[in-house]
Amino acid sequence: MNNRTGVFFSLRAYKNENILTITPPGLRGFIMVWTKNDLVFSFNHGLTLEPISVLPTEKYVNHSLPKHEKGICNVAVTSNEVAALTKNHKLFYGTLDILSTKMVLIGERNSTEQMTHCETLMFDATGMLTIFNPVPSNKSGLYNFHKCTINLQNRLMNVRPHLQPCPVETLSGDFHNKMYYIDMKKELHFNITFVPKPGTGAFPYVTVSNPHLLGFRGRLSEDGYTYDGNTKYHLQITAVQQQFSGMAEYGYHDDYYYQRMATLTVDIYNKGIFCIDMHPLTALITLDCPPTKHIRPFKNVTVCSKGHMLESKLQDNFYYLIHRDVYDPAFLGRHDLDQEDLNISYSYKLFGCPILWYYDNPWLPILELWEDDKFVEYVAADFVLFEMNGMHNYDYLLTASEAKCISEPQNWSKTFQMQPFPDPHTSWTRVNYKNCKVPNDEDPLVSSNLKYQVLNLNEENRIIFSQYNGIYIFKVTVVDTIYSYCELSTIISVYVLGALPESQIHPAGEVIDLILM
Repeated sequence: MNNRTGVFFSLRAYKNENILTITPPGLRGFIMVWTKNDLVFSFNHGLTLEPISVLPTEKYVNHSLPKHEKGICNVAVTSNEVAALTKNHKLFYGTLDILSTKMVLIGERNSTEQMTHCETLMFDATGMLTIFNPVPSNKSGLYNFHKCTINLQNRLMNVRPHLQPCPVETLSGDFHNKMYYIDMKKELHFNITFVPKPGTGAFPYVTVSNPHLLGFRGRLSEDGYTYDGNTKYHLQITAVQQQFSGMAEYGYHDDYYYQRMATLTVDIYNKGIFCIDMHPLTALITLDCPPTKHIRPFKNVTVCSKGHMLESKLQDNFYYLIHRDVYDPAFLGRHDLDQEDLNISYSYKLFGCPILWYYDNPWLPILELWEDDKFVEYVAADFVLFEMNGMHNYDYLLTASEAKCISEPQNWSKTFQMQPFPDPHTSWTRVNYKNCKVPNDEDPLVSSNLKYQVLNLNEENRIIFSQYNGIYIFKVTVVDTIYSYCELSTIISVYVLGALPESQIHPAGEVIDLILM
């Protein structure tokens, strides 16, 4: 067994003995690992491990737990407490601490018999421990259970010499035991109120269970006084994705393409065993897509607002035709297919009123980012689109060279060729997107005249419509790899008008040339 930094640790497990682990509730990053001779803990999901030591008292003068045949029999934990029962009937108790977790003997049974079985330990509530012991019945093969509940606070009061009192009066924050999301390059802000006891010098510290994933900045300031005249402090914490924090060395962070989880914990430095009620403040943070984040199309001019169509008409089984020459049901952009005109039922519930657009104007969809039904920003990220009925009578304004590509740009044909079963809904996403403005030795720029099929609010590329009047239904997907963990997509309906029918009469010059021949 070794940790991430390659430092080995040893647990002296004897023949036929298991190495047991317990993960305390709360997802703080703690792991308890034990055999009958060792009890070690990790506060960072196993990146490092430290032994748990014992505070010497009048009744137990050693600095370590009993070993060998007198060693550990059972261990119980909560998010803040730990108890261990040994085979020679000694009960130890402590509170989990990131710096150095220590335990103290709080009781023992007067018996010389070795345990033939491990009694069960269970925390009923904060500071309340119950021991269950099976007792065989003399009259049948059934078992009764002897239940012993221990008030740990009372036991700690009787320990000699006296234990260090809890050095803090208040540690509070409204984020405790809650779950939060951090999207790509975003931040979270937490506020903590902290009141130390006078003269103790206690102060809070902040840890994260996975520093390769999550970083933070903290600012501690005085914030007035309590009714008793004690100084009150305010701790402000900003949690950030380590990849974009600017605080870590290159390569220290985890891969940011995929979602991860970590916890942020605020505790008291060296608070001691007596702080039973002063639990750490813990937030579970997932670097992932916030569930309510989505995009919507910006619609400033629609066919309804300009009076070209009535909403009631669109809602009443509205149909329209797509000419057989301008669509391909396989989304391959093929022409001259032997097929009929396509009859489309328009869903007003899904698409609303179509955007009204003049065919001769280059078009760029404007996307809005929303979260919790509140507008956040206009999306300034790379996105792609396709017509959901297979229409292909539109093009793109820029070529690869005009878009300043330095490697081969992706397009729908290329992404389809890489799929065994091409599906435009899944073929081109943020997972497989490659930015052509980033050097790529595997895909050098070969054809500078290739159309650039990626759009962005801050760039010049646009959609160019052909001379065709009709409705287009576009599926838009954000493919930018560092904009959001969300799979952001939406549907935009556009009614293009203003195109005159193509003339069937040859220009005069061509007619004259034909006559002369």
